[in-house]
Amino acid sequence: MTEKSQSKNYLIGGLICLVAALAFGIEPVQRMVNEAANQGTLRGVEKCMEYATSELVSKEAVKASCAQSFQERLYLPGLASGKAGPRIDQEIVGFEGLLQNKTADHVTTWTRIEVSIFDAGGKERKVVAETPIWIDPMGEADFKVELRDLKPEQLDDIKWCELDDQAPKGCFSWGITGVMGLVI
Repeated sequence: MTEKSQSKNYLIGGLICLVAALAFGIEPVQRMVNEAANQGTLRGVEKCMEYATSELVSKEAVKASCAQSFQERLYLPGLASGKAGPRIDQEIVGFEGLLQNKTADHVTTWTRIEVSIFDAGGKERKVVAETPIWIDPMGEADFKVELRDLKPEQLDDIKWCELDDQAPKGCFSWGITGVMGLVI
């Protein structure tokens, strides 16, 4: 591509943005440009919070909504870890604890927790829960999820599985099977 045709393309792109701004208003164009240019980044969330402020909802609600719009799946193993355990509250089984963000360059914004329960014969039953969360790089945060598919009696007399157990029986374990976040 020649320098002249590249300049022409920039001019055409600028004119299209100007026409769109005049036709639809500045804010929708700002949103579109922000979403295209800053997807998966903390900067995208910051910009989103600027144009999405409202007196009707809290700043935290706006932050959560913007994070959900801009977050991207993180694929590297070991991005998050933590300590957690089951809790029963009014006949609802939950799982709660502390999650740690193991990255120095991402904010963790969402996790998928998987709880595996092994019966006495070793048959595994998996229960999955997802939770939005905000964990700064190398930081930690409390979490709590409900496991509505479990009944309290399913956890009676059950213990933690041993970490290196190749054929677990009569125990349960948990892990983080999905993480989403934002590049800082």
